[in-house]
Parts: sequence; C-alpha cells; structure tokens
Amino acid sequence: MTLRIWSRALWGLAVALNAAALYMVFFYAPVEAQMGAVQKIFYYHVPSAIAGYVLMFLAFLFSILYLWKEDPTYDVLAYATAEVGFVFITIVLVTGPIWGHSAWGKWWVWEPRLTSALILWLMYSSYFLLRLFSRHEVRSARIAAVVAIIAFFDVPIVHKAISWWGSIVHPKKVVLEPAMRRAFFVSMAAVFVLAAALTLTRWAVGKAEERHMAAEVSP
Repeated sequence: MTLRIWSRALWGLAVALNAAALYMVFFYAPVEAQMGAVQKIFYYHVPSAIAGYVLMFLAFLFSILYLWKEDPTYDVLAYATAEVGFVFITIVLVTGPIWGHSAWGKWWVWEPRLTSALILWLMYSSYFLLRLFSRHEVRSARIAAVVAIIAFFDVPIVHKAISWWGSIVHPKKVVLEPAMRRAFFVSMAAVFVLAAALTLTRWAVGKAEERHMAAEVSP
C-alpha cells in the first residue's frame, strides 16, 4: 500500500512539474539568439542525460549488491534502474541529432561524446537482450549484472569526453541567462521526478513478476 501511495504521489508531482517546465521552456525562457527555438531542446536534453547517468550508477550499484548478496531484490532494482536509465539515454540520442542538425547542419558527427554515448547505449542494449532471452535464470542474471557493471564505466567517459578530447559540435561551457537558468532547473526537477516515478513503477512490476514466477515454480 505504501509503495502505491508513493507511486501515485510521484506521478502527480511529475505531471505538475513537467507542465510547469514546458510552460517555462516555451513561454518564459527567451529564444536563444544564435540557435533559435531549437535550443529549447536543451532543457530536456541535458536533464535526461544527467538522469540517465544517475540511474545507470544505481544499476551499477544494485548489480554489485546482487553479486555480493545474491538477493533477487537487488537484481529487480538493477533491472528497473537500468531500463529507465536506458530510456533517458535514448531520449538524449534522439534529441541530440535533432538539435545538432538545426544548429550545426549535421545529424550526426563521429566525435568523442556522441560516439561514447552510442557505445553506452549499445552496451545496455546487450544487457537487455541478455535478460530478454534468458529471463529468471540465476546464471544469466549474474552475467547481466557483470555487463551492467562494465557498461557503467563508459558513463564517466561520455561525461568527460569533451574535456579530454574536445568536440566540434558540443560547447565546453553553456552560459544561460537568468530566465533560462530558472527554466533549466525546473526542467531538471521535472525530469528527475519523472525518472523516480518510472523507476518506482518498474520496480513494482518487477516485484510482481518475481512473485508470479515464484508461484509457478512452487509445488
């Protein structure tokens, strides 16, 4: 019952915050002088990347705990956080080329951050394929945990790619006007609460699946 209450509260807050964020993005924050309206993708592109990083760190942490404790609860948590994190990284990889094409005239450039982000997406894709084709097997869950742990080490590479190797499309620093900053922070809160709501819902689904599987194998 408590989980359901928290889930409803988070979803209600997520809806309210995202409505406020969208209003601020489109009607409060000014249009950027050089890139124009397409710059408004920034308000969800960057928070989605940060939310994806955090969720993949949680998947990394829960995978370690699963291998250490061998508690299926940690496996369910790892899968839930990885799945939601994957959604946000996918959003980043979709919105980035849209923004890039309008701002710089290119859909995709094989530069360090984009390339390392694509590698991250592919590694987590392999994690989900492994879970899809060998679900609820202890051995496969352990292998998947190892994959999630290894995949996470690409996250700091994605984050630091511009500082380490430079970029022809990503700026090293973004300067925002006060109104833009306020819209960005509201968007950040909206994305993080949405991520929490999605994760809690996915965790509840995972717990229900575990109970169902336990009931099927019990005599």
